[in-house]
Amino acid sequence: MKRTKGTSRALPKFSTGEEHRTVSKNGAPIHSKRARAFQSPKSELEAAIQRFVDLYDFAPLAYVSFDRAGRIEEANLAATELLREPRDLLIGRPFAFYVSDLDLFMRHLLYCRTSQRRVETELQLKPRKGERIPAQLLSTPITSTTRNGALLYQTAIIDLSERKRHEQRLAEQARLLDLSNDAIIVRDLNDRVTYWNKGATKIYGYAPEEALGKVTHDLLKTEAPEPLSKIYEKLVRDNRWEGEVVHTRRDGRRLTMFSRWALDRDAQGNRAYVLETNNDITRRKEAEAALQKSKKLLEKHVRERTHELRVANKELEDEIARRKGLEGEILEISDREQQRLGQELHDGLCQHLTAVAFMARSVALRLKNHRVIEVNDIEKIAQLVNDAATDTRDLSRALHRADIDAAGLVNALQDLVDREVWKTPCRLEIKPTFHIDDDAAASHLYRIAREAVINANKHAQAREIVVALGRSRKGLVLSVTDDGGGFPVELNNAHGLGFHIMNYRARSIGGCLEIKCPKKGGTRVTCLFSG
Repeated sequence: MKRTKGTSRALPKFSTGEEHRTVSKNGAPIHSKRARAFQSPKSELEAAIQRFVDLYDFAPLAYVSFDRAGRIEEANLAATELLREPRDLLIGRPFAFYVSDLDLFMRHLLYCRTSQRRVETELQLKPRKGERIPAQLLSTPITSTTRNGALLYQTAIIDLSERKRHEQRLAEQARLLDLSNDAIIVRDLNDRVTYWNKGATKIYGYAPEEALGKVTHDLLKTEAPEPLSKIYEKLVRDNRWEGEVVHTRRDGRRLTMFSRWALDRDAQGNRAYVLETNNDITRRKEAEAALQKSKKLLEKHVRERTHELRVANKELEDEIARRKGLEGEILEISDREQQRLGQELHDGLCQHLTAVAFMARSVALRLKNHRVIEVNDIEKIAQLVNDAATDTRDLSRALHRADIDAAGLVNALQDLVDREVWKTPCRLEIKPTFHIDDDAAASHLYRIAREAVINANKHAQAREIVVALGRSRKGLVLSVTDDGGGFPVELNNAHGLGFHIMNYRARSIGGCLEIKCPKKGGTRVTCLFSG
């Protein structure tokens, strides 16, 4: 209930003091103390009065007039329909009879008596039949008409049923909108917020009272993919727009939103409201960015791995080619060894046997001719035979050393350097720190040393060859050193047969092979491996 500052004049009450009988819409007689309407006006005044009476009686809005006590003095047809009572029963009856909240109506009467302005009150009416009706009473004192010297109060009764139903529907819609996790905002013509749901509060951190009336683009610091003017052109043209925008929360955090705008037009087709729905896609965009970054990183790793595989494949192809070449070199060394063995047989064993043959023939001729045998000749023949046997044994050892193991390595190396076939004197040096337990490694070390000694005898033109065994911080060391003319530094990259054989054996035991020329001259072949 409230008082209004404005005033309005009610229609004047026309009365001749006699009761007039009228007929309702359904044909029932209605008695009223209102003035008799002039059926056939005889003057302009009567015609004007008749028009005003008809306007009051047939007005679409319900009107009643009651006195200071709240008794109904007048009622139009709309009031009879609203209260569901014939007019003859309404007239003279207290209006409180049709009010559900008597206290509200009594306060309304009190304000009417104490004020010369219009008084408004919302309350519920209870007609004789049917459900209660939410209504608004607008009462204004009629200064031109009194009843027994007291003012009458002209009251308009506004049925609020439709408005209440509409408000209820809006409230239900608002509750539904509040259930959404999206931010739902309604903007007016000036882009000021007229509705702000709970989802918007949760996302942006602004309470509804803080957001209502604010310009959304300023409040949220909107960053759109194109100028707002172009967005509104599309919105007016298509009645909708959607796209990604960036908004700033109350705490300053930036959010990426998928925004949908829908345009609502008025009856004339002009822009009225814009319904904006914003879905927070910040995490999704961050996940997409992380996925894109991971994709680029994966592509980088794939490229790197592909490059590594290509390099490894190239190395494998080179190794295959090298091994194929090594097969040829093995055949070559086999031929070379055969030639060497043939040469040693020819120069050693064959010469000894030939000498034995000559000595034997010489002894035989003497014995035949002179029947004399020289003891010295027999001794020379025996010596030559022994030398031939020694050469044969050395060749046999060189061809087959399958019995070399970790325990027999030192003895095998000692036997190697002690052979009389070497043109260059050899000696063996063993440091106390040297110790080996691996039989396979010992066999490979022996063959590396043997190949190095053979090469030094053939090519070094040295005065001495030293085979040494020891230990360094990196592991066990086998070295074969000569004091000859030395080899070029490029020997490490050469593809000589002896180098490849020794290098293959070194790698077989997990070691590495180096060939260097010491500053004092000569050549040193070193095999380093962990033991």
